[in-house]
Amino acid sequence: MQQTVYAVVQEKGGGGKSPTAIHLAYSLSYTGEDVLVVDLDPQGTVSQHVQGSSYDQTEPTVYDALTTLQPIPPIKVQDHLYLLPAHSGLEQAEIELPKPGAFYQIQLKKLLALYPQFRYVVLDTPGSRVSIFATLALTAAQYVIVPAKCEISHYYATIDTLALIEDVRGGLNPSLIVWGILPTQFENTGHHRDILEMFRELKDPKQQLYPVYPEPSKKTTKYNDATSMRVDVRRLDDTGTLGPYWDKVVATILAAKVAP
Repeated sequence: MQQTVYAVVQEKGGGGKSPTAIHLAYSLSYTGEDVLVVDLDPQGTVSQHVQGSSYDQTEPTVYDALTTLQPIPPIKVQDHLYLLPAHSGLEQAEIELPKPGAFYQIQLKKLLALYPQFRYVVLDTPGSRVSIFATLALTAAQYVIVPAKCEISHYYATIDTLALIEDVRGGLNPSLIVWGILPTQFENTGHHRDILEMFRELKDPKQQLYPVYPEPSKKTTKYNDATSMRVDVRRLDDTGTLGPYWDKVVATILAAKVAP
């Protein structure tokens, strides 16, 4: 069984990166395939969503798996969905992995090979310009998804994020595919519409436009509520729109093809 790995990467925090990762994972699990969501953020936002306030007491974590290359038991979230958790202890890996002469960038790729039972893997990453975990994720992934809040500061952060992606595509992972920019927390204001158009004008080094998902994720407090209640946001949505939204995003993701 071929494993497909999706990295969710955005160098600026607060742009909806972790809600994107967990709700993509939820929707992927409803296809009936086994999904592993890997929390690579020392803030542990995805882990907190799944485990609640006790998430920072969990042992072992992805830190142990990354530094020893020994698999840890995934935590079952629901049918077909599992988690490799993280908390602030993961920060220590930033020191331990980059040793002189160590090709640490492929450590995560090696680790995921120890979980062949999972058809899909979703990687959440920190909102940080200096963390090694985004590079680890981009090196291990076939696809990268870039959530981007429709605000000017997030526009510039997205440019930086795309530059990091191109650096990885230029060396560590030439076959990495940019699935696209996923606009998040959208409100129908002039500023948000302007930023959305600016996203649509971003080009790669070959002067090809980066894909931008045509339907932005709208701003709502339901994602915070879902984290507080440790559930899929569709369970709290009385409009009946949030679950179908993520299902449509997943359908588009699954329709993409990995380059040979």
